[in-house]
Amino acid sequence: MADLSTTFCGLPVKHPVGITSCDFGGTAKLIERYSKTGIGWIIGKTVHKIDGVHRWPRPFFYSLRHFGNDMKDAWICSQMFHNMPYEQWLDDELPKSLKAAKEHDVLYIGSVSGIGPVPETWVPFIIDLQERGVEIIELDTGGPHATFGAVDAHKDCGAPLALDPETAYQVTKACVEVAKVPIIFKTTPQCVNAAALALAIQRGGGHAISGNNAFYGAWIDHEKAEFYGVPGSMGGLIGRPWQLFSLAKILETTATIPEMPFLGGGGIFTYDDVARHLMAGCDLVGLCSSVYSRGIAVIPKIIKELDEFCERKGYKTIKDIPVLTDKFMYLRDWKREGPYMQETTPVVPEFDADKCNMCGICEDLCPYGAIKVDKASGEKPTFDRDICYGCGWCVGHCPKWAIRMIKADTGEEVWDGRGTIADWVSDEEGY
Repeated sequence: MADLSTTFCGLPVKHPVGITSCDFGGTAKLIERYSKTGIGWIIGKTVHKIDGVHRWPRPFFYSLRHFGNDMKDAWICSQMFHNMPYEQWLDDELPKSLKAAKEHDVLYIGSVSGIGPVPETWVPFIIDLQERGVEIIELDTGGPHATFGAVDAHKDCGAPLALDPETAYQVTKACVEVAKVPIIFKTTPQCVNAAALALAIQRGGGHAISGNNAFYGAWIDHEKAEFYGVPGSMGGLIGRPWQLFSLAKILETTATIPEMPFLGGGGIFTYDDVARHLMAGCDLVGLCSSVYSRGIAVIPKIIKELDEFCERKGYKTIKDIPVLTDKFMYLRDWKREGPYMQETTPVVPEFDADKCNMCGICEDLCPYGAIKVDKASGEKPTFDRDICYGCGWCVGHCPKWAIRMIKADTGEEVWDGRGTIADWVSDEEGY
């Protein structure tokens, strides 16, 4: 077995897989339930003193499974912050929650929310939680609900706070100044400039960053011509594909300040999702939607398969997994063959006649109509270089891995459908 143990902000964690802030961390009974699956850490459900609990609906989760197989892991939900009165949670539920986590060697991370951008409303939570033994605290500023519908003074609760670097700096600084434990700032994917926000958090003395929270969303039942679930924007999730966007937002931070500990999540459904987040610079990787969507058994399965992956790849410890943040760049910085694209593509597809089964997928999906498959002849597909763009779309879709991209003039392989496309532009001709 590989050694999956790690540390986060100096605190030991038995492995990087845990559960992000949601109902699962709301009570000691739930923490006990999920701790038994083998998680390494759990974030409590966010506590607060927002005057809105009496206006919030009971948590409901509206699955979109019946709207097509590609929506089976997609849903929208009305889940809000903690529904328990703060003093009751602090004096009764928190001690039991800490005890349940400790008995299973699970790191408990507290989660709090003040009133919008007012730093003074966050500070008392930090003092309360650390006095009661919470070892690390997350500032939950990334909720997808822009307005909780309570009073005008609370209109900035949730995501708006995590959109402005200066506000993030002020709240982080105020909390860190009274904290005796590490402070994590939670980000939202709605933030356009994640790098600027991350630098502001670092400037404010924040010890770590977490992300990403979900987007908000809505759905319509076309058969009934009605909104599905409730008629409003709620927390939304589009399943595992959501990971593509979430991972990009994470990388904007981890590539900017790789030295800052990062707790990542967003569309984590399988062990390889965990692995790619570790490679993207995350120190801890959180589950949430996958447990709601596929059940509690997904947790030990992911942990087991992550261990098997490390064994297979020869990673003896979790730190042996490569981190790719130094290779991340923006598309505009990728080398190109000149100030303008050449009229005739320098890179083209090459078809392997021995592997090709003449399925015709490449012809059907070619965006430019450049590929032809003559099934009657049984010969390998052909393409028209005059209209081919060398985009690689056919390579990724071939079920038999029978296509690769090559340099047209030399035959040198550029891409075989795995990893990053080769830097095929020479220094002499590149821009």
